Amino acid sequence: MHKCKIAALLTCFNRKAYTLTCLQTLRKNKLCEFCFVVTDDDSTDGTAGAIAQMEDVVLLSGDGKLYWNGGMQKSFAYALEHIEEFDYVMLVNDDVGFYPEAIDALVLRSKETNAPVVVGSTCNKKGEMTYGGVRKKSNVFAKFALIPPSKEATECDTFNGNCVLIKKDAFQAVGNLDPAYTHSMSDYDYGMTLRRKGYRIVNAKHHVGVCEDNDTTGSWLDTSLPRKERRRLKEGPKGLPGKDWFHFVKKNYGLFPALYHSLTPYVRILLGK
Repeated sequence: MHKCKIAALLTCFNRKAYTLTCLQTLRKNKLCEFCFVVTDDDSTDGTAGAIAQMEDVVLLSGDGKLYWNGGMQKSFAYALEHIEEFDYVMLVNDDVGFYPEAIDALVLRSKETNAPVVVGSTCNKKGEMTYGGVRKKSNVFAKFALIPPSKEATECDTFNGNCVLIKKDAFQAVGNLDPAYTHSMSDYDYGMTLRRKGYRIVNAKHHVGVCEDNDTTGSWLDTSLPRKERRRLKEGPKGLPGKDWFHFVKKNYGLFPALYHSLTPYVRILLGK
């Protein structure tokens, strides 16, 4: 039986247990042959050493300042350079624990629907959806809603980058992630770029694995923190940096929505929401 060759692209930093679990669970697929392209951003917990002992892994390194977008750009660059070796490319977050044969199901979904992009949704330990395909709630305002997995394929406008299977021609046509971003928003931006170029994005039939939602405690969304601290956290790399956010909205919605959305986070903080 011919196995699909997939370049699984990840970046990681000091989450050794999660990263190893992610890679080990991805191996439990029968229709897929993986090449794991992992950018370790100078972890200090032994992640790189542990990954280096595994088979079929291309290990790239960072300086500790890449964050998600910078790390994934390096993994993307490797896959783009070696794209003829693969049938698919898959975006993966290293905190996903995958169900057995979950990626096999994504490959079958891709073949059944002829969709260039299939998004695998994740759930928490209670079975509640956490990440996956996304639809735009408005063509004017940057508001989104998750699309749950379903038997019938549902078109998505974009996605979270936790698990996304992409045919190599679509991946090659769109190219690398936008370097304007630091950590977040680049996955949404990449998905919206795929759609603008005419590539269909569909959801999966079932959840592909477990990934807990990000805890807002201690983040800029934590309403128990002082306003000054929330403003500081908002502008941090893992918050909602004004420059990145303005770029995302302007690129995907236009100038006036970008001006509006640039102000709304500060109003939210001011109102204690």
